[in-house]
Amino acid sequence: GTRIAFQAYWAGDYDVWAINADGSGLAQITSGPFDDREPHWSPDGSSVAFSSDRSGTYDIWEVTLADGEVQRLTDGDDNEYGPAYAPGGDALAYVADGISAGVWVRSSSGATDRVVDAYSAGSSLFGVSWSPDGARLSYNVQDYGSSRIHVAPASPNAGSAQLVSDADEDVFPFRASWRGSRLVYTADGQIRTRLATGGAASEIPFEATVTLDRPTYRKALRDFDDTTSKPVHGIVSPAVSPGGDRVAFAALGDLWVMPIGSDPIRLTNDAYVETDPAWSPDGSRLAYASDRSGELQVWVHNVDSGEMRQVTDDGGGVPVWSPHATEIAYIASGGRVSDIRIISLSTGETRTVRSGLNNPGRVSWSPDGEQLAVSAHWRYSTRFREGVNKALLISLGRVAAQDTDYTADANQESMTRGGNGPYTPTFSGNVEELPKPLLQANERWLEFFPHGSVGTRSTDGPVWSPNGRFMAYVSTGVLWVIPVTPGGDPLGPPRRLTNELADDPTWAGNSESIVYLTTDRLRRVWLTDGRIEDIPVSLSWQRSIPTGRVVVHAGALFDGVSESLHRNIDIVINGNRIVRVDPHDDAFHVGEIVDATDGVVSPGLIEMHTHGGLASGEQLGRIWLSYGITSIRIPAGDPYDVAEARESIGSGRRIGPRIFGTGGTIDGSRIYYSGAPSLASSAQVGLEMERAAALRYDLVKTYVRLQDAVQRRVIAEAHALGMPVTSHELYPAVANGADGVEHVSGTSRRGYSTKVTALNRSYQDVVELLAQSGMTITPTVGISGGYALVTVDDPSLFDDPRVTTFFPSAPQTVRLRGDLETSRRLVQDMASTLRRVVEAGGVVVMGTDSPIIPQGLSLITEMEALVRYGGMSTIDAMRATTSIPAAAMGYDREFGSIRPGMLADLVVFGANPLENIRAARDVRTVVKDGRIFELDQLLQRPAG
Repeated sequence: GTRIAFQAYWAGDYDVWAINADGSGLAQITSGPFDDREPHWSPDGSSVAFSSDRSGTYDIWEVTLADGEVQRLTDGDDNEYGPAYAPGGDALAYVADGISAGVWVRSSSGATDRVVDAYSAGSSLFGVSWSPDGARLSYNVQDYGSSRIHVAPASPNAGSAQLVSDADEDVFPFRASWRGSRLVYTADGQIRTRLATGGAASEIPFEATVTLDRPTYRKALRDFDDTTSKPVHGIVSPAVSPGGDRVAFAALGDLWVMPIGSDPIRLTNDAYVETDPAWSPDGSRLAYASDRSGELQVWVHNVDSGEMRQVTDDGGGVPVWSPHATEIAYIASGGRVSDIRIISLSTGETRTVRSGLNNPGRVSWSPDGEQLAVSAHWRYSTRFREGVNKALLISLGRVAAQDTDYTADANQESMTRGGNGPYTPTFSGNVEELPKPLLQANERWLEFFPHGSVGTRSTDGPVWSPNGRFMAYVSTGVLWVIPVTPGGDPLGPPRRLTNELADDPTWAGNSESIVYLTTDRLRRVWLTDGRIEDIPVSLSWQRSIPTGRVVVHAGALFDGVSESLHRNIDIVINGNRIVRVDPHDDAFHVGEIVDATDGVVSPGLIEMHTHGGLASGEQLGRIWLSYGITSIRIPAGDPYDVAEARESIGSGRRIGPRIFGTGGTIDGSRIYYSGAPSLASSAQVGLEMERAAALRYDLVKTYVRLQDAVQRRVIAEAHALGMPVTSHELYPAVANGADGVEHVSGTSRRGYSTKVTALNRSYQDVVELLAQSGMTITPTVGISGGYALVTVDDPSLFDDPRVTTFFPSAPQTVRLRGDLETSRRLVQDMASTLRRVVEAGGVVVMGTDSPIIPQGLSLITEMEALVRYGGMSTIDAMRATTSIPAAAMGYDREFGSIRPGMLADLVVFGANPLENIRAARDVRTVVKDGRIFELDQLLQRPAG
């Protein structure tokens, strides 16, 4: 009892540490690139058992403290975790998931018995703990809507398990401590104790003091009246021509070709989205993606003649020509799961060469056209979703590709790739570090370097050189090349080409140089001598501001703040600004008149958490406006996609909301989502912040695998640039000065949330930290069941021309996770947390995490869920979607309320949302930046 073992996330992974009970003697017990969790002392203190993903699944391991030797104790196909030694040291209990789900006991001889079966297919078990006599085990069982403690005999067939906790008790998923015949555990936000045989529980009072260090800073704000010419930052997917003398790219909604040293030439000129150009091998044609036919498809454009033709009709993007120009490979995406397809240009025949990938990157053909290389997600285990991006090599069947034959010598701490070349990547550990086998025999992973990511599963590699001798890719934010065999296997170590951020590398046809995008400029690097040169892009944009006068005659007005409506009001707009808000006077009615006498005028709505880029096409802007949403915040996205959308909409090229955005999340070495940079060291933070400054991010988002100390640095550097920081974390982020927290729930590296329990309940500490700090919280209750519950309770939500136009399949995709009664209780418990935060003086802003659920529609249902199920007042829901998020972003003098001097962002509802929040569904007219849009207009595709 004198030393404490614990898991710590201090080095970008979980390691086991120990410390004396008085705080002295801190010592690291395990290390390496894997996650070592849930340590437990052996009774004699000579060893520590822990769970680790170092073998491709979570298994139980044991480290001997005297010599540091690590031994694997379990090797099941499923995950085993949460080890606990028996009091006598002669057995070890643990939990397994999958087909072996249950509580298991391993004897000192290595024999294992399952002593508890999983209670249902959806049950999760945690926190196994032995009774002092070694006869019984306590453990936590979580089902949908239930979290409880059971006690069972520690031997199989020795009796049945007993429920110990109360029926509605919110038991936390941690190991209980036995004190004689009593259990000490945590539940309902309290420390409790009760007899292991059941009976009443008593509480053990405790309190903790938290110090919040939250220095103020000045936010960097945008000037919405600035119409001066600005350089275009939204340069999307630049691609150098095979001749090395031209660069194609997308910007301002169109496709461009720029002779290097000259001005860009616009190839397309329409209201649709064009993106991701790729040159044919002879440089005469470009393949690209466009939504000109209604959804994103692959098109081919003849650069000389201007002839265009649609190639695919099954949806597709990021096209790449085959070396012989007879086929095009492309990605067909269905949410997070995507297919790699190839279409024959002569026959139109399409074949799927790989399905079920988690948003892979742009593919690259081998020079012989027989293989594809692609950045794909590789997970360390099925217990947690995070992993790294590896280069996946796919044989197309004309030449058989074999699974890589991996052999390893643990003593040499190295890996060799049997028969595939002389390069031997060095690993930091042993055979357990090798990649997991693949599901398909025509695939294999290429190991460029251990535990690092190759690309971000976007347009940043791997890219095969035309001569087949190299692959280029982005890792740790910078550009690398690695020599490869004709079959794609590494021949030597990678070579770093840049010390600056790099994106979108493409090869010139002679394989001597690579053109890439860095922060806000194009550059070329020469492989022979490492020389880097700028490629100037002379392209600019200007903000478009209307010049006319508009008068909106409101029968009733919600100004974004007041608890009651103002009646019979004229809102006078000059250009994009409100100049008067006064009682109705016919004398004001000069210019264009919007008759809203039978409606309620509100500030335009603000969506504070959404994603999606150019793949959604031009209709995305119309979707937002059709739901009355005039401003959106994108807390993670491709930075150049975000800049392109802002510049296209700001210049009037496309219609849509005002956009506040950022780039990819700043995360740790393991990632999940495509497009997210994988940070190998804290030094990479500086590079990411350089891009944030150059592209003028509106915020920075840190993600779940970033260490707390690095997050503190990001917060300080972002604040120095005037940028707020948000994340999934509440504490210690709130103590380090973070500005916001995303989701009441949300992914956590811990395996549980510190904000909300499995029963969707949050307690006093969460509410107080939010309220006292002023930190914003974006609930996204919709993705935790709120959206589904609203639609089940009121299917008329789908009887809407916006749904039939934009989301015709939405009614068929609604699924409650469990039974209706339990789902309702879980949503009510989560939604009520936001009401409590508001009542305590906290800052709630509406956001949804769309497109997990449909854009626009999700914001309306979020508002309804917080009112209907959480008890939030309608006025608080409306403020949380108008004036409060505007103020949180620093723009309370620009938009979010209706008064003179504000930007003219308005929505006309057919009824009063302060009486019934469902009225927010009934959008009649939208005014965004002084421009008027009727709903019927927004439902129509633009004409060319």
